[in-house]
Amino acid sequence: MSLIEHTEGYVSQLLENLGKDYRYHDVTHTFEVRDACLSIAKANELGDSDMEILELAALFHDTGFVKTYNGHEYASQEIAKSFLEEHQYPEKKTEQVLSCIEATIPGMKARNVLEEIIRDADLIHIARDDYVESLEDLRYEWSLFLNKNFTELEWLDLNADFLKDHQFLTAAAEHLYGKKKNKNRKALKKMAKKIQNTLPEMASSFIKSSKSAQMMFKTALRNHLDLSSLADNKANIMLSVNALIITIAAPITGSYIQNNKFLIIPLAALLITCLLSMIYATLATRPIKMQGHTSLEKIRAGRANLFFFGNFYKMKYDDYKVGMGELLEDDNKLDDAIMRDLYFLGRSLGAKYSMLRTCYTIFMLGIIATVLIFTLTYSFLTP
Repeated sequence: MSLIEHTEGYVSQLLENLGKDYRYHDVTHTFEVRDACLSIAKANELGDSDMEILELAALFHDTGFVKTYNGHEYASQEIAKSFLEEHQYPEKKTEQVLSCIEATIPGMKARNVLEEIIRDADLIHIARDDYVESLEDLRYEWSLFLNKNFTELEWLDLNADFLKDHQFLTAAAEHLYGKKKNKNRKALKKMAKKIQNTLPEMASSFIKSSKSAQMMFKTALRNHLDLSSLADNKANIMLSVNALIITIAAPITGSYIQNNKFLIIPLAALLITCLLSMIYATLATRPIKMQGHTSLEKIRAGRANLFFFGNFYKMKYDDYKVGMGELLEDDNKLDDAIMRDLYFLGRSLGAKYSMLRTCYTIFMLGIIATVLIFTLTYSFLTP
């Protein structure tokens, strides 16, 4: 049995253990990438040695999923290296196989024709007849393993933009798969346009024409801001109270511990309560992580809100001006920005009040526990 045949059996057995949640990165995908590698390599008239390196790299390139989802390429390299060393594969060729696997990392720059070929082959799904269906499998994996969730329209626009910007690295891949890729991009745009022409227009036109709807949005935004300010004040109160307990009450109590050992346990309970309360109070007031930049593609697709400073503070003024112009000239995009502002403000507010509730619960239960512990230790540990 040849090395390739051994590898096929080993990889098949390995990937079959992934489970049903790996709907996209399965055995079928691996063998499709292998076949695409061979097709592109033949079109480039590569020799048998290079073909073998590409075939091995393609077979191993997703085996790392058995260990991790993020960074699976590096895990794939480890698995490939161990297998090839066990089969006494030449060290120089092994390094080439590992380099080809590394080239499949998104954003990695190909350094030679072999790496260009495997990068092109790894995206063979963009030229499949069932491309849209395969995207749903990938969307499922991203949601489950990466916690990346998209609406139907966002997912279609994201992939349509990807296909628009994508260029095959080899002329052979462009010749073999370019037409089909462009056909799939048009199909995505058509599906996205169909969705845009239904619900969004009905909702936004209602907001635009209804003064009651506008008043409700204004009132809701104002109430959300007031509640956010109230939450910050409550968190500051907890921070101040617990800081006073730690800096004043704890040292005073500590001075009596040497002669009153029963105070050690209630003091420890009090300090733990204060520490946990301060942590959650701080989390409640900690600013959210912000990118500070929004691409023009997102603005045009109606997936951005430039009225929130966190989405533009790193942008140049000219870019911000162009983006804002795109937003203001389209009533639908403007109404969508209003809804996004209210939605994400509400999500932030919900997370803040959740942290604050936990903070107050810890403080309440901790103080009760401290008093009970003090009573018990005083009763049983004092002469």
